Amino acid sequence: MADEKRTSERKLLATEVTFHTGDDIYMASSVDISDTGIRIITGKPVEISIQIKEEEETKTYDAQLVWAKVKDDGTMEYGLKF
Repeated sequence: MADEKRTSERKLLATEVTFHTGDDIYMASSVDISDTGIRIITGKPVEISIQIKEEEETKTYDAQLVWAKVKDDGTMEYGLKF
């Protein structure tokens, strides 16, 4: 595949995964794994709290991380749902 960006071979792996964001602990299931990463499935989007400066006022929002993407320049792009 010409658009393939992975540098490591993926291997199927179906097992329980626990991961942390700050003080929160999430349970997930793994799909596949390689030397450089893992793909997981969660029962619901990861919940986070973000602060956004709007017109000289900082507002706090509870949001769900619903997707993530590595851009061509190596930076990350995330989709959050309020």
